Amino acid sequence: MYLITTLALLALSGRLHAQVYRCGNTYSSAPCAGGRSVDTSPALSAQGGGAGTTTLYLCQSYGGGQFWALEHCSQRSALVERMESVPSGMPFDQQVQMAQAQRAKSAALTAPPEPTTRIESYTPSKASQCTALDARIRYLDQMARAGGNASYMDRIATDRKQSRDQQFRMRC
Repeated sequence: MYLITTLALLALSGRLHAQVYRCGNTYSSAPCAGGRSVDTSPALSAQGGGAGTTTLYLCQSYGGGQFWALEHCSQRSALVERMESVPSGMPFDQQVQMAQAQRAKSAALTAPPEPTTRIESYTPSKASQCTALDARIRYLDQMARAGGNASYMDRIATDRKQSRDQQFRMRC
């Protein structure tokens, strides 16, 4: 039983690394006319993702300070604040400067827009205020004619009196 399992695994592993050919829009394990071979080996990447890059970690210590590190922040008893991918062929100081520039650029993109300047407040003309007060008084008269309980009618009367007083002060 062990021998059969081993032979099956060897045969299967040979198929996994078999050559693959692209024939137009299809793929095949057998060569075809005009076909080309395709590399099916898994892509190997450097630390941080892309080839030739490394990941810098901005760590937040439990005391409140921040620092950049090449290794994960948990190895220094800190929390990860941010991760930035930088080229690996540079000195650490230049990598940190590049990571800080990327962080600043990202912060600028996510910052809320600056508030626009406020336009001077609109002051309606005396004629439009008088028209609005007249419309308000007509509306309150309609509400009074519809009726209601005593407190409702008192509120309508008070609002109507205030509107009439405003009309008188404005000399409408």
